[in-house]
Amino acid sequence: MVLVIGDTSDITTNIAMEWIRHYTKNVKRINFSDYTPLDSLKITNQNCTTKIASIDTSKVEKIWHRRGSIRFLPSTLRNTNSSLYTYLKKEEDSLLKSLEDILGDTKEYIGSYHKEVENYKIDYLLKAKDCGIRIPDTLITTSKKELQSFFNTYDQIITKDIRYGIKIKAQDSGIYSGGTFVVSEDIITSMKEHFAPTLVQEKIEKTYEIRVFFFKTTLYPMAILSQNDSKTSVDYRNYNREKPNRNVPVLLPKHIEQQILNFIKKSGLSTGSIDLIVDKSDNYIFLEVNPQGQLDWVSKHCNYYIEKNIAEYLVFK
Repeated sequence: MVLVIGDTSDITTNIAMEWIRHYTKNVKRINFSDYTPLDSLKITNQNCTTKIASIDTSKVEKIWHRRGSIRFLPSTLRNTNSSLYTYLKKEEDSLLKSLEDILGDTKEYIGSYHKEVENYKIDYLLKAKDCGIRIPDTLITTSKKELQSFFNTYDQIITKDIRYGIKIKAQDSGIYSGGTFVVSEDIITSMKEHFAPTLVQEKIEKTYEIRVFFFKTTLYPMAILSQNDSKTSVDYRNYNREKPNRNVPVLLPKHIEQQILNFIKKSGLSTGSIDLIVDKSDNYIFLEVNPQGQLDWVSKHCNYYIEKNIAEYLVFK
């Protein structure tokens, strides 16, 4: 049996499920948006058994954790006061982490909720560097003096979130991440002597960007021609909805392919999306990885049929 963990609104999950059901009826799906009962997680001196939403996991051979997580908290508990929900969510997350490990010990578990939650950009930068992939010079600091010194070293620097973009909603307003943007002298001047930990990097003049979706050891690289648009030239994720960037399939040099495969192995990831840039000297530079990264647009723009390939792997290999 194949078990797919996704979400009702995820295009990739829906397309892949159509292919999987084309090949086999022996598949079950759990959606992040739905409450899923945990029938039992039973641990004895003899064995460990799990039953989720009436699914006996001993009969599951492969799990594809595409998107989100499993929701063991009923909606009545999710709508409770914030302090209680925060506590219950921590309990649920601890259970989910253990469950991933338990299931991963006895069957092939592809993807991960906790790899997405624990997506530490600094760790992945170091792992990429250790695999021989170039990375941007990076500083994390709470000191205005150190920030100014870093700023003076390069023609320009950029900043981005250390982990996640901020998204705080208030009744009449909100605070949202500005994504990746250039740091100016005026910004630094306006800052206090000490501030919250902040990540900055040298701004590298790039020819184009590359999104590499990977599933196991298969790479699906796509070039993003973001430099022709001032809105996306710093980061293609500053999307221009009216005039989208052109996206085309691209071949990676063999040594870059091998370095990426080494990074995947070192990071312990089985699927995800890697962001690279190619600079004016044709150097390939690692930016970050998203363990549950989007792949629908890569598949469609490049005619890779990734969802079909994933379905065939889950059913036949």
